[in-house]
Amino acid sequence: MKVVPELFETPTTRLTSRLLTTSVISTFAGGFHFGYLISAVNPLADILQQFIVENLRMRYHLRLSSSNLALLWSSLAGCLFVGAMIGAYLSVPLLTKIGPRKTLLTAATILLVSTPVFGLAYSCDMAELLLVSRILSGIGFAIGISAQGVFLTEISPARYRGLTNSLSGLIGNIAFLLAACLGTPFLLGTVTQWKYIFWIEISPCLIHILLNILTFHDSPTYLLSIGKGAEAEESLKAYYGETGIVAISFFGTFLLRNVGFTPEGSAIANSLCSFASIISALLAAIAIDKIGRRPLLISSLLILALINILMMSLVFLYDSTKDAMLAWPFLGLFVLFTFVFSIGIGPAAVFIGAELAPPGTISKMQSYSTSVQFIGSFICPVIYLSLVESVGGLAFLLFIVPLTVTAAYFYMYLPETKGKSSAEINELLRK
Repeated sequence: MKVVPELFETPTTRLTSRLLTTSVISTFAGGFHFGYLISAVNPLADILQQFIVENLRMRYHLRLSSSNLALLWSSLAGCLFVGAMIGAYLSVPLLTKIGPRKTLLTAATILLVSTPVFGLAYSCDMAELLLVSRILSGIGFAIGISAQGVFLTEISPARYRGLTNSLSGLIGNIAFLLAACLGTPFLLGTVTQWKYIFWIEISPCLIHILLNILTFHDSPTYLLSIGKGAEAEESLKAYYGETGIVAISFFGTFLLRNVGFTPEGSAIANSLCSFASIISALLAAIAIDKIGRRPLLISSLLILALINILMMSLVFLYDSTKDAMLAWPFLGLFVLFTFVFSIGIGPAAVFIGAELAPPGTISKMQSYSTSVQFIGSFICPVIYLSLVESVGGLAFLLFIVPLTVTAAYFYMYLPETKGKSSAEINELLRK
């Protein structure tokens, strides 16, 4: 007989402060780093490329052409997602053998080691460490995101699953804004100070490790699966109460420059756009359990497709007129894009796979979902710049087509999972 936490839920089950705190701290081993690591290199692109060029020239007497540098930079960005694909694969045996809590602890430990290595590349004058850090960090946060989705799904009452999992999007957007602000020339985005942006990332890792060891309980589902019924009951009492964007995100500064913003203005505008993500993530935490997953997912995908069509049109118009005033409507669309993404598909993509999975398959489903997400995230940075060079504004089709196709698929096949137990969701999928 399979036992799942929903069996212990009652009409008086409440949202505990313990559950909320655990949900936030869980993101410090996953979602936080996803937002931070993507955003951190965005405003530093020119500085980091200059560091790579000079380092390779002085140490190996290599001189990179502009096309070779563009390819190397895109590949460095993509290496984060190569690591993420590896991490998503590794998360399956980890979740099965040691459970989601200890898997989160493993992810935080990997990130504690890997994230400062990026800054050490400057201190040690070794550009190769940038690559090492990106791959290891990708492994770390992918393991963390996979474990985070499983852990929060298994410790949360059905009526609060959307809220607790949406906090990942909120914290990720806050991290995105933090890194974007730190990377401006007015703070740490300078030739000599950029290393500190990555050393700061140690802090959430340490916080997670400490609180995970001292305050977290393993999920009730995992504890029951290994025959620890008494500990599962304690976990239920703790968490239930006594009743038992990627290319848009990564290339944000690049896109804004392409429609007339200066490099400094692009970095500042990109930081301001992150405020929209935080506001929408706050709304998503409420809306996803009020409105439901299905309408939010389908409507956000269609609106994002429309926004991309409008952005593509503005790029074509700017290329033909070079009118600097077009930068402002583009910025408005950019802000709208981050808002819609963060209230719809952004947070839902983190946990919808785990929510749809039958009991006993959640770990695998979360891993597959995470893997596909990071495969796409790897492909976009590698090919997007080349597409822009060759086809210009038509490069937006890279986003428009998948958004439209996915919306159509969800309309035909995605059931509503709001407030439903695993058994009820399984029954919907069988119809």
